[in-house]
Amino acid sequence: MLNLYKWTGSIQEPGNYDSAIKAPVWYGSDGTTSFALLETDFATLCSSSEDDLAITVSDDDKAWVKANSREAKKIRKECNEAVRKQFSVDDELGILRTDDTVGKATIKSIVDVYTLKLANIVGD
Repeated sequence: MLNLYKWTGSIQEPGNYDSAIKAPVWYGSDGTTSFALLETDFATLCSSSEDDLAITVSDDDKAWVKANSREAKKIRKECNEAVRKQFSVDDELGILRTDDTVGKATIKSIVDVYTLKLANIVGD
């Protein structure tokens, strides 16, 4: 099972682990706490220097990953490109100004795909 993990200090990864275990996705650090999406079996093989490697379900932690990780930035860029394939900036502003429900629904359907991808990077 994949979960969002957090820890402080440094992490010791297993030197040699079963390749059947899904590879970790390291998301980075907010300056104090580090985050990664880890398979539970992989996480049990790791340890943190502060002995605090743990699953997090914190909305703040998830929001940080969704806003700051390389993966999240890539997803948001792809979302923007998908919207721009169908609508220019002027088109999108016009849709919002005129409350065009069809246009808004089309944009929402595009954004929903990428919102799901963002949820997936934190294990939701």
